Amino acid sequence: SVEQIIEQRSRLSPEQLLADHQKNNPDFFTPADPDYPQLLLETPAPPAVLYYQGQLNPQEMQGSKPLISIVGTRSPSEYGKKWTKKITTALVQHGYTIVSGLAAGIDTQAHRSCLEAGGRTLGILGTGLDITYPAENYQLYQQVKQQGAILTEYPKGTQPDRGNFPARNRIVAGL
Repeated sequence: SVEQIIEQRSRLSPEQLLADHQKNNPDFFTPADPDYPQLLLETPAPPAVLYYQGQLNPQEMQGSKPLISIVGTRSPSEYGKKWTKKITTALVQHGYTIVSGLAAGIDTQAHRSCLEAGGRTLGILGTGLDITYPAENYQLYQQVKQQGAILTEYPKGTQPDRGNFPARNRIVAGL
């Protein structure tokens, strides 16, 4: 009933909800912020909020430094891993920042190859910043934060959910 809704709403404090959210998720931008990735603004559905950790590069966010996304199967062949490494290394040597989803398989190979080549990489998550998925990529996640950045549209505490990954992929492609 309307009375129940009004009564439940009266127990909520939007100001407190926002304060709690910002305490748990201090580093983020919205499309209104000048640091929001410009190329994402050109996509049909840019994230309303983008949380981040790591080392942001203003030139990457403004679209003046080239970024390229590399994604692929979670179960690559040795041939696929080898060529991902070769292609990633060549792109890094030509000044590209590598964007991928920190998933198992080709994504992992792209991030690792980029780091080994001394390049910058952006990892885009389908979870909150406090969740490493897959768990075996924990060390890689830490390295990406040191030599690049991690971004997600999901607040801390968001667990992997199959619907999150197609949404994550639009960010990978948009960047």
